[in-house]
Amino acid sequence: MSAPAARPAVRLAHRSCPTCEASCGLRVEIDDAARAVLRIEGDPEDPRSQGYLCPKAYAMKEIFEDPERLERPIRKRPDGTWEEIGWEEAFEYATSRLLDIKARYGADANGYYIGNPTGHNVGAQLYLPALIGGLGTQRSFSAGTMDQFPQNVALHTMLGDPWLFPIPDLDRTDFFVCMGGNPLVSQGSLMSGPDVKKRLRAIEARGGRVVVIDPRRTETAEIASEHVFIKPGSDAFFLLSVCHVLFAEGLVRPGRLADFTDGLDEIERIAADWTPERVAAATGVDPATTRRLVRDFCAARGAWYGRIGLCTQEFGTLASWLVYVVNALTGRLDAEGGMLFPRPATGRSEPGRPFDPFTHSRYKTVARGIPEIAGQIPCGLMAEEIETASAGERRMRGLVVSMGNPVLSAPNGERLAAALDELEFMVCLDIYLNETTRHADLILPSTVQLEHENYDFLFEATSIRNFARWSPALFEPRPGMRHHWQILCELGARLAGASGQVVDDMMVKGLLGMTTGPGTGCPNVTPDEAFAKLEDAEGPMRMIEAMIRIGPYGDRFDDASDGLDLRRLREAPQGIDLGPLEANRLPAAMPLERLDLVPAHIARDLPRLESALAERSREDRLVLVGRRQIRNMNSWLHNLPALAKGRDRCTLLVHPDDAARAGIENGKRVRVRSRVGEVEVPCQTSDEMMPGVVSLPHGYGHRLDGVRLSVARELQPGACSNYLTDETVLDVPSGTHVANGIPVEIAPA
Repeated sequence: MSAPAARPAVRLAHRSCPTCEASCGLRVEIDDAARAVLRIEGDPEDPRSQGYLCPKAYAMKEIFEDPERLERPIRKRPDGTWEEIGWEEAFEYATSRLLDIKARYGADANGYYIGNPTGHNVGAQLYLPALIGGLGTQRSFSAGTMDQFPQNVALHTMLGDPWLFPIPDLDRTDFFVCMGGNPLVSQGSLMSGPDVKKRLRAIEARGGRVVVIDPRRTETAEIASEHVFIKPGSDAFFLLSVCHVLFAEGLVRPGRLADFTDGLDEIERIAADWTPERVAAATGVDPATTRRLVRDFCAARGAWYGRIGLCTQEFGTLASWLVYVVNALTGRLDAEGGMLFPRPATGRSEPGRPFDPFTHSRYKTVARGIPEIAGQIPCGLMAEEIETASAGERRMRGLVVSMGNPVLSAPNGERLAAALDELEFMVCLDIYLNETTRHADLILPSTVQLEHENYDFLFEATSIRNFARWSPALFEPRPGMRHHWQILCELGARLAGASGQVVDDMMVKGLLGMTTGPGTGCPNVTPDEAFAKLEDAEGPMRMIEAMIRIGPYGDRFDDASDGLDLRRLREAPQGIDLGPLEANRLPAAMPLERLDLVPAHIARDLPRLESALAERSREDRLVLVGRRQIRNMNSWLHNLPALAKGRDRCTLLVHPDDAARAGIENGKRVRVRSRVGEVEVPCQTSDEMMPGVVSLPHGYGHRLDGVRLSVARELQPGACSNYLTDETVLDVPSGTHVANGIPVEIAPA
């Protein structure tokens, strides 16, 4: 009898999941000899996730193993086929073409688009300034104008910092109101908290309540204490009626916020006419329900939260702003059990940090004169900025796309796809030949998460508990591969006529020059001395170390201190728990001296809201909303067999009454038409939808030629919901596109 085969030598590694905001702690079994991941499981010793994980945890393994991901630069030949080239040739090709366009037509003839995966890669976040500085263009596009940008604008104008997000204190609140979010599926978007289901049930277990206000009975609504249907796009009407009730019934109690808040009288004047009865036809919410909800919220320790459903609508900034107003009026902003401000280890919410004042209209689009808002142009306007017919000689001729697939994720992707072929040059930083990169002249692929270090940089600022977490690379990259930060740094440096190492050093020295030395929070070490003490010789972790050592938990570059530094961070396999969020951080944590409750930039949009009330009160409107799904992350994960398998998930949810009126049968294909486009998908009837509302998930549409995504094309091709999104309709104060509340017609296919 032969001996059993020897089990391969296995090592156990710890890291956080890089796929969504929750950043759950994982234990990963590695076979180095086979260069393989054998097992991924939740880490029970992780202080934040305590062993929890969701299906998306397997994405990092399957992306690493995907035979269709790119590892070397590829250039398009004249006949449309692709050839692999070396890095030096690729960088020379990209920079020469972009600089030629700049020399002939000016810096603004080039543009760039930043995709959502940037937020999950610390190197991509920290080295974007190198690329942006090298390009020197004002044509800046990102996925933010299809996501959270209304919240950025509200916070920038109210507090002075667009990234100072107040986060629900889930573990201590007794009354949680959730609008426009589905945290059971998203794991708490801009409310990063692993195993949200357990946390929400804990609220009810301690005698509290969870109320979901949404046009769909979502997975979160299913376990909530109460679900209230609301018509899509009407959240600003509803929240103004909430403010009205607060003032009318004497429930306004801002507490300590009153000492440094302006605009209380102004918001009372604004809310005076917005009674629950006046807005009931537009919102679909019974006035008695509104009044009861407000009274119950005020009687408990509560947090009122709004997310992407509020952002991606025609009045997204007003709705996002009013959520913060409701929390401020009730004294729940910056209060335990309410909405609190994380304190990142990197010091990004500490007093004295650089202040970037809110600006707009420094650039206006060529075709329609739409202004940039805080440096952002609505991403759906890329097409009209490129097209000769709309932009003429001032059109955008060169484009850099980093970690994004706007043909699927931006409005009217069919128009954008056609426009991309009018560009003189396009370079994409991406690991796939996808629906967008197929239009490029050059694709520069990077390593993936298992091949590089990471730090949960963005999500330490959105977490429901303070933490710092470094994750190791689990495999060495194959020879000749580049990290994303290296590509950004080298490309930006060459565009600026410098070397990558010089730019890398300058970025760190510039940071230390502002934060160390006399007159700073770290006065006992000079910038040069601090630079010499950094552990790494290059790269993003050197910048992270500089930030955490001068941050609120850092050692201030004092070798005798027990404060945080990079070595201590790397020695903590489960990360470092920095305790619960703290109350009373305002006004010190905000750059503005006083909280502006009614910023002029936002208040100017109120007449537009007033004029829309009658139209929104119609009974015959049918509108489309999006839908989160646990196995999806925008358009990223559809080429991964473990996450793409199973039934067709790209279905249109329709209330049975709406289906009957349209002559549509459950399971049959349905045609969905908007002003700009039309798609066909299977129909799924369900009373989880509010009558008058249909729902289609985001990120599908893998049916185009010239794409190397065979798993997605076979298992989850679906239809692109953004082919229905009208790029001409915007939330005016933020320039965000309207992806929820789109007027549509449905009919049998």
